[in-house]
Amino acid sequence: MSQSNDTVDIELANSPSPRLPSPPRLPGYPSFAHFVSQDGDAAIYRRYESLSARNILYLQSELHELEGQLEGLDAADVKERDFDDDEPRKIARLWHRYARADNERALRHRALQAKIRAKIKEYHKALVLESRVLALSAPTPRSLAMFKRWYLHHPRPVLWGRDKNLFGNEQDLVALAPVETDRLNIFLQKYLGWFLKEKRDTSAHEDLFYFPARRIHRAGAVVSIFLSAVLLIGAIVCFVNIDPKNTNLRIGMMVLFTCLFAAVVGLLTNARRAEIFASTAA
Repeated sequence: MSQSNDTVDIELANSPSPRLPSPPRLPGYPSFAHFVSQDGDAAIYRRYESLSARNILYLQSELHELEGQLEGLDAADVKERDFDDDEPRKIARLWHRYARADNERALRHRALQAKIRAKIKEYHKALVLESRVLALSAPTPRSLAMFKRWYLHHPRPVLWGRDKNLFGNEQDLVALAPVETDRLNIFLQKYLGWFLKEKRDTSAHEDLFYFPARRIHRAGAVVSIFLSAVLLIGAIVCFVNIDPKNTNLRIGMMVLFTCLFAAVVGLLTNARRAEIFASTAA
């Protein structure tokens, strides 16, 4: 879950490079803010999807009501127009007439249009913000598990009252710094993270530990190189030692190593299907 080569992970979460001892903080918002600021993967928040959807629905209905009012004014203009009075037609076609007319009908139009302008701006802004929020990734299961373990057992819930269950709905959570790593690194984080840990103050929670993300990346690179070499050298050795006349066995070994290579690429990386096909064909 790294963001740079200088980050470290809290089990699997990022945290900046070691710093000087921080001043004491009261449990609650002070300690919670410090925990989040120390760890990029701990930037997990509620998206309030239901409230946001309701807000947009209300705005939508308000605009729909204003739209109906405008259509009513337009219909009234058509129905009540006086063919001897050319002013309504000029107001409908000339901006300066529309903007400067001081009769009651023009004033109603302008007042309603001002409401629509303000409301539609608010509505479109809400839509754009909601689309950005919906594009945010959900936290990974391990990041969320570590986050909730710290939040709920620190040594008791960090925030009290209703906020005790603030993060209870896991479907409503977003991660501002989502994990961008492959399956191999995730495996190494899970099973080798403890061996790569570094000394940091984790007295607030004894089963938390920090380790540099760059160590995981390096270990992943070593494992990837090793597997690639084994598959390549293994295929060469097998083909050299197989009787050239034994065509069936040679074909079988070719299929075996091709499948092994595809399995390694597919299972240990985040390669897409097209990339797997391309690498296997090569």
